Amino acid sequence: SAVVFASGFLAPAANQNGPAFGLFAALANGTVITLPKVSLARLQVIHNAADPAAASVDVYVNDSLLLNDFAFRTATPYIDVPAGVLLNIGVAAGNSTSVNDTLKNFQVTLANGGSYLAVANGVLNPANFALNPDGASTAFTLFLQDQMRESATTNDVDFRVIHGASDAPTVDVLAGTGNLVNDAAYNNITPYISVPASSYTLNITPGNNNSVIVASFDANLSTL
Repeated sequence: SAVVFASGFLAPAANQNGPAFGLFAALANGTVITLPKVSLARLQVIHNAADPAAASVDVYVNDSLLLNDFAFRTATPYIDVPAGVLLNIGVAAGNSTSVNDTLKNFQVTLANGGSYLAVANGVLNPANFALNPDGASTAFTLFLQDQMRESATTNDVDFRVIHGASDAPTVDVLAGTGNLVNDAAYNNITPYISVPASSYTLNITPGNNNSVIVASFDANLSTL
């Protein structure tokens, strides 16, 4: 058996330069051990790569399987991942047997306490797909965004908008008569937008012509 105890000051300089905060365990024989501190970040992953060859993927982080058979248009909740160290993120086909089957590898280092979004997007072989009208690369990649929020900072609904349709041009997003998103190009991620919790009709138009509605969608945010 053991007793785990918190000890020290969160702000030593304001407390006579006393010992820093830590977590310790006292064992039954009187030995006291220091529990090692770890650095963590929060991460949500979205699979938005429309390439049929990547309809289901396995995701490895530093050789360990993180996501098995991760399907197109699905997302993880926010999860804890190591921070302050280099992460090798490998994406393999859904039938992979090890990290050696990785198709694409990405290296990232996340900040301790940070909150991030990683969106898998694009196609494995751009030559087999339509080009992006604006000339943006459509190669398979990760869109990485920091300063994410797990809850709104106001009484409204907070959200970002990601342009992840590889063969679509720059677009605007209209909500009623308001221009919610202006000139979003492929791979763009907007800052947070706050709107009252309600139901909206979203109209997608070319960025240079709001009179042409390409598509409309119902977005019921009333319960969010």
